[in-house]
Amino acid sequence: MIVPLFLLFPTKFMIVRTSILKDYELEFKGVATIVPKKGEEVPVIIWEIDQFDEVALDLYEGFPSLYGKELFNVEVNGETMECMAYTMNGGGIAPPNSSYYNITKRGYEANGLDTSYLKSVMSY
Repeated sequence: MIVPLFLLFPTKFMIVRTSILKDYELEFKGVATIVPKKGEEVPVIIWEIDQFDEVALDLYEGFPSLYGKELFNVEVNGETMECMAYTMNGGGIAPPNSSYYNITKRGYEANGLDTSYLKSVMSY
């Protein structure tokens, strides 16, 4: 499962590793989502969850009203994994508030991801 980087809350979820999702980019609509964009790449964190974790995440993410779920193939250590991500159902581009941005930035830092990508997304 792919959970966008900005989700930092205490859980029993286990981070498996980070990877890159090709032909997508991070976008803010007040909160983060990923959207298709040919030739782009977005860093992701892959979590291992069980069915109970997914139910909890569904509630947290506002599924199915605010976010939907999509399946993706992601390359991890030379192998392809099918992963799920929550993607926003609508809304226009809008920057996040500073608290949300800082949580997102801490997620990048905590997982060894380059924060320059995050900063570049904020430049719109």
